[in-house]
Amino acid sequence: GHFEVILIEYDPTKTSYELLVNYAWRNLDPFDAIGQFCDKGTSYRPAIFYETEEERLVAESVRSEILEQYPDWTEEDEVVVVPNLERPTFWTAEEYHQNYYIKKPNNYGYYKERCGRTQRLKQVWGEDEYRCYHDLESTCFNMTVVNEVGEEVVAEVNVKEAPPEKAGVMPNWAIIVVSVAAAVFVLLLSVCLWKRCCSGGRKSVE
Repeated sequence: GHFEVILIEYDPTKTSYELLVNYAWRNLDPFDAIGQFCDKGTSYRPAIFYETEEERLVAESVRSEILEQYPDWTEEDEVVVVPNLERPTFWTAEEYHQNYYIKKPNNYGYYKERCGRTQRLKQVWGEDEYRCYHDLESTCFNMTVVNEVGEEVVAEVNVKEAPPEKAGVMPNWAIIVVSVAAAVFVLLLSVCLWKRCCSGGRKSVE
């Protein structure tokens, strides 16, 4: 099988692998071994990938720190199901999938809202932890981060200028389907009314 994952390319002078692993953890449900949120199946299993021995040690360290922060979570009971795995070959998905949250903010917002992603993450990690890692205005880190060489630098957020998330009533494809169906219904109704009027007119002439 395969994992559907995100390849993160970053500038080590502006952030670090350690910080990114921490962010990755706060964006997943560590108790779901068969998928994440609405997406179920082996390809949606959670995992943290490393490429070098140094990264493996960092990933293990982050995992240990999280288990210390949340003492009720235990590896022995297999409550936490997020493995650290050596990075295999990465295959890039079709262009349609790239930056989907930017290209289709309504669709993404609809998915995120209906799947209960935000609610579940708050339930798992707590309101304060969720806000620290998701609110662009959060002051938890004093708007600074530590880069790969241990230097404290100013945090840069929303570099891709993603639009605000909008949880639409339905995704764009559903809006199109409903619109087409409504247009067809109106057309059929108009034809029926026209036929009825024409039929009534002929009877009157006779």
